[in-house]
Amino acid sequence: MIPHYLLNLAGLAFRPACGRCSFAVLRLIGIAGVCFLPTTALALKYTPRQQQLTVDPAMPHWRPGAVVVKPDEELNLVGADIMDKITYDWIELFREAYPELSVTIEARGSNTGAPALVSGRAQLAPVGREFLPTDDRLFVDKFGYHALAIRVATGAASVLHKTAALVVMVSKENPIQGLTLPQLDAICSRTRARGHAPVAVWGDLGLTGEWAGRSIPIYGLESNGIEKFFKMVVMQDGEWREGVHYVKNDGFVSFGTVAAKRIANDIGGITYGALSNVTPDVKVVPLAEKEGGPFIMPTVESVYRHAYPLSRYAYIYVNRAPGRPLEPKVKEFLKMVLSMEGQQVIAKEGIYIPLTPEVVREELAKLE
Repeated sequence: MIPHYLLNLAGLAFRPACGRCSFAVLRLIGIAGVCFLPTTALALKYTPRQQQLTVDPAMPHWRPGAVVVKPDEELNLVGADIMDKITYDWIELFREAYPELSVTIEARGSNTGAPALVSGRAQLAPVGREFLPTDDRLFVDKFGYHALAIRVATGAASVLHKTAALVVMVSKENPIQGLTLPQLDAICSRTRARGHAPVAVWGDLGLTGEWAGRSIPIYGLESNGIEKFFKMVVMQDGEWREGVHYVKNDGFVSFGTVAAKRIANDIGGITYGALSNVTPDVKVVPLAEKEGGPFIMPTVESVYRHAYPLSRYAYIYVNRAPGRPLEPKVKEFLKMVLSMEGQQVIAKEGIYIPLTPEVVREELAKLE
């Protein structure tokens, strides 16, 4: 087994003088050890442990199947830097079972996964979010079908720099006690795909007194994975209403924190972000999937169960043509990830959250 400090050195310490290669890659070659390939940059962000979780004992164990390995054969992964730690540990686990197989990983960002699958440079693309429309279009234009998405982990309840559940924030002065997704859709979108009546002021949501006629300015982020997830889940891929105030990161301060600070001066406003973006001047609004449903706050437990409506998943995407079987080494890697052993890697990291057995059964069925 390659010790973790070697994996860290491989990712962080090697910098070539030539500067000709534009990607960062760690190559694990059979039982021979580690081979460093050229790189000009690699930014792996440290995140402290967020929770102490164990994997559900109902999770199936992994019993490695037969995989015929040819001389110099490789299994190549390209994708998210935010999944680097768990991906490295999955690779270690896989190499123990198949020591003759060379495994490579290029961990630069979720946006590198789709191009690598399309070019054939990768067989597996770890992605810390759903494919963006541009990712999907790139893949479909080349192959005529969609990439197979496998849920491999649940996002954190609260963390910076990693996949995390989204939260909705309003001023701490706002008396709203909760919002349903249809109400949130009616606030944010002009298409109102969830069918709720138009919402222009807080009075349309039942607030009275000075809040009844107060407008609802929206602060958001323009066109990235976080915005696309909000748009997909809350607005069912609808269109934003006119007049959204788009904000950006301010140095090391993320857009969610910037937006939260804006609401301190615009107390009728609403925004979304992560729990880590919450400031003393705002509060998190509990959410319900539909009218009459319970309002739920984001906690480790509610995110693990995906009872909280804006819980997220991390994925591995693969290229499988309809009606065709997965390549054995790809299938075995995914089976390993979707096992007790693979999910223990996630629990050990303490940032991402393991899947439930129910989700694992659904994802394993996709491999057949």
